[in-house]
Amino acid sequence: QWGLSVKYADNGKDLISLNENKNLIPASILKIFVTAAALEYLGPDYQFTTKLYYRGKINKGVLYGNICLTGGGDPSLGSERVMGATSFNNVFAKWTKALKKLGIKRINGPIYIDDNLYEGIPISSSWAWEDIGNYYAAWPSALSIKDNIYKLYFKPGQEKGSRAEVIRTEPYIPGLKFTNFMETGPLGSGDHGYIFNMPKNYRAVLRGTVPLGVKEFSIKGAIPDPALFCGEHFKRYLKARGIKVQGKIVRVSPIKKYTPQKLLTKIASPPLKNIVFTTNKKSFNLYAEMLSRHIAVTKGRNGNLAAGLFTLKDFLSENGIDVSEMKLKDASGLSRLNTVKTKNFTNFLVKLYNKKYFNNFYESLVSPGENGATGHINKFAIGTFFEKNIRIKSGSLSGVRAYCGYFRTKKNRLVSFTSIMNNYSIKASEIDGLHQKLFLKIAQEY
Repeated sequence: QWGLSVKYADNGKDLISLNENKNLIPASILKIFVTAAALEYLGPDYQFTTKLYYRGKINKGVLYGNICLTGGGDPSLGSERVMGATSFNNVFAKWTKALKKLGIKRINGPIYIDDNLYEGIPISSSWAWEDIGNYYAAWPSALSIKDNIYKLYFKPGQEKGSRAEVIRTEPYIPGLKFTNFMETGPLGSGDHGYIFNMPKNYRAVLRGTVPLGVKEFSIKGAIPDPALFCGEHFKRYLKARGIKVQGKIVRVSPIKKYTPQKLLTKIASPPLKNIVFTTNKKSFNLYAEMLSRHIAVTKGRNGNLAAGLFTLKDFLSENGIDVSEMKLKDASGLSRLNTVKTKNFTNFLVKLYNKKYFNNFYESLVSPGENGATGHINKFAIGTFFEKNIRIKSGSLSGVRAYCGYFRTKKNRLVSFTSIMNNYSIKASEIDGLHQKLFLKIAQEY
């Protein structure tokens, strides 16, 4: 099954189409919808804010009360992926500095964590079981930290087929246990390991293989409860720096709100355009899912998946896109139950051309061969006319290959394009080659 739609970006004139009205699984090109919606509703310079509050009285270095970490939906808090983000260690250093500035040496109460800006089940019910628990299916939290990802280290066995031993996690996650079925694979076989887990569950199952012949090998997983992890890590961080917290980590109830006495400090995210840049360039699912919740909150709705998808469809309708047959089950494209017509994407790209934030969106798409480019389009069209004249968002799942974006023709016309292949039987590299030839042909003729 192949859907193809190519139009001039400035006027929407059709150039080529094939099955453009057929609903197909789009994979990660779905992210262009939510990143554009965030740019339109929030603005390119919007900043998320994470706040530290306290309540109580301070006497002789003791806070007789508590502190509260309040999440504002910042996807980049503690991340190394986003330019300008506050690093993981600096997040806790800033919070600690704010406490020390007040002379606090002991907190005679709990650390509250408030992640109530987003609510409900954090993952789509249609995500594959083999995905959930792995880093690329990290679940959104209003108090996310370090991309909600941890590394799990193994010591491979001495021979193929032997059990690989769990060594440690980085960072340390209190209470996380593993039922380990991970085996040692062939020499040089790479990462074929999977972590099976659910949100807020602290017993994960490990299956698959890690390679023979290395001292240790790591795979990446989703932190079970990002907000709880943030609070626990902060408590340990404070203790190591001479500030003792006598209370436990307590989650703020969505019903009984935390009433702060004073704002101690806040951490602002980099501008939204930087987060969108990473979301599309790196095709980072977590950020897309968090943005979907946040646009819902911005529109006065609940911060859950259903409200996010409702808001996303509203946005598309406002921009002239027919959503009557569109099926959205998530915002990132990880679900195989998402189905969208190819022409919906191309028409949307045409619409974006005249938006004031177009340059921010355009720059978030991948230019093949650029520094840091990843994925199967990293070498797309290298050495051809297209090398500096094409911007692509790609998507892939098992049996799914998708591309959308813009390229310039020999006549210097900007073209918007979308191509989605489902259930193909040829090699993925052959699909890449086919599209390279097709787009070059279009660029030469138009």
